[in-house]
Amino acid sequence: MAIETLIHTERSLAAATRVALDRLLGAGFETIDAPEDGRLEVDCLDGDTGEEWGVVAPPATAMEVFQQIKERPTTVRVSIKLEHGHILLYPGFVALSRPEADYEAFEDDDRAKQIALREAFELSRTFGAREVLVAGDAATDFLGTEATSWEGLKDVLEEESIPHTVLPVPPKA
Repeated sequence: MAIETLIHTERSLAAATRVALDRLLGAGFETIDAPEDGRLEVDCLDGDTGEEWGVVAPPATAMEVFQQIKERPTTVRVSIKLEHGHILLYPGFVALSRPEADYEAFEDDDRAKQIALREAFELSRTFGAREVLVAGDAATDFLGTEATSWEGLKDVLEEESIPHTVLPVPPKA
């Protein structure tokens, strides 16, 4: 089972995408790697038509991607391909999906837990989130359907018996 890290954000989908792209195209994250070639594939989904569209940054800038998403207000999901996994953005949510990671290792292996939590806390601080949810890969399946709020997501994961952990984000040391 893959591992997903989710946080709640008050930012719009376009603004959250811009924050992620600004970080990945600029100074970068300490624990989350962009693709080696520096090209970020940004794939978007229109919730009304089901049409998928996308851009590559660079040459597109974070601001240009922001503007394109704003021009398409029915966009419901943005995926940014990383060296390993994706950053998935939904209205109100940011998720780091690591398909090669394992939630069971997060629960059982202290080293794996430390790695996942470093990523989780860095992503959370970037978006100003107060808590982080680490779960198996089914967590994002509920976003936009059964879960449209942070509390709703936690409730659905409990109801569906999806293994997950919710932790407060500590201040940066």
